[in-house]
Amino acid sequence: MKILLLGDYSSLYKNLKEGLVELGHDVIIASRGDGFKNVARDIDFLSKKKGVLGRIETKILPFLKMDKLRGFDIVQLINPFEFSCKNIHPFFFYKNIINNNDKFFISAAGDDSFFWRVGRKHLRYGPFDDFLKFDLRKKKFWMESETSFSFNKWVVNNSNGIIPIMYEYEVSYANEEKRLQTIPIPMNVDNVKYRENSIESKIIVFHGLNRYGFKGTRHVEAAFSYLGKKYPNDLELIIDGKMPLNKYLEIMNRANVIIDQTNSYSLGVNGVYALAMGKVVMGGGEPESIKSFGVNETPVINILPSAESIIREVEIIMEKRNQIGGMGYSGRKFAEDVHGHIRIAEKYISVWAKEEAQRL
Repeated sequence: MKILLLGDYSSLYKNLKEGLVELGHDVIIASRGDGFKNVARDIDFLSKKKGVLGRIETKILPFLKMDKLRGFDIVQLINPFEFSCKNIHPFFFYKNIINNNDKFFISAAGDDSFFWRVGRKHLRYGPFDDFLKFDLRKKKFWMESETSFSFNKWVVNNSNGIIPIMYEYEVSYANEEKRLQTIPIPMNVDNVKYRENSIESKIIVFHGLNRYGFKGTRHVEAAFSYLGKKYPNDLELIIDGKMPLNKYLEIMNRANVIIDQTNSYSLGVNGVYALAMGKVVMGGGEPESIKSFGVNETPVINILPSAESIIREVEIIMEKRNQIGGMGYSGRKFAEDVHGHIRIAEKYISVWAKEEAQRL
């Protein structure tokens, strides 16, 4: 099949592409590279110009390159709002995509209006309030508006289906007929070096700093403040981020324990990557999330958005320091079995084919 992956978040589609290509499909990624992450893509929607002209050109490049976005068997869009901004929604762009390709699917991933308006009501906790307070510094997010919700609904209704990447988005689209099977985040584990998780003197715990409010970093800070004072000779606690990838990976390689997100039921791409590396991962491992993936257990140490939850779990890890190597190996196996890029690519192909059979 000829497949267009439109947009990308944290290499999610890059990993999916690698699985699809290994299965013999022709795959193109068209994206802006997801900001400072500069994720690899085949068609670039990011302007090389600086300043205002660069920002304007970045917004219009998808429209200027629409001739390259035609003739695909499958188009999979990362998020309905990937090519929109506040109060400006690209109906024309999506109509062109829908009319000039065979099938059009959407991933439920990242911020969208259903997540903010529906998921927020049904999840026990989430990133919403902290994101507004610390990241956006506003009382409302434009994703919550009726205009945004109507646009989101229009894109979903005009698609062949929406595929959640985790439980949070599954519940956000629970009442939508177009919601399809939840498919976990893909990870090309062949490209992630596994190393036995061994401790030298101190247990190193690392939390990547990115989207402070959304990821619940304030809870990690509070926990580290307490733990650092209580166990100065036993723990090395690191919060850092927004750095070159090679430096970020260098810290991850040194760490024994990775704290992903505190506001999530499930792991993000960074957490899955850490599992593949053989790290002990703390983050979203709620029972609902595990069930949505069709598995019975997870090596992820589930934490709640509170310093007390993090402190408790770190202290338990300290008591089990002799088991950290085995815990890291279990994480690697989970990444291979649940998130392996070829397995996930096969799931997408199956869902695309199943939807086609149902439609016919």
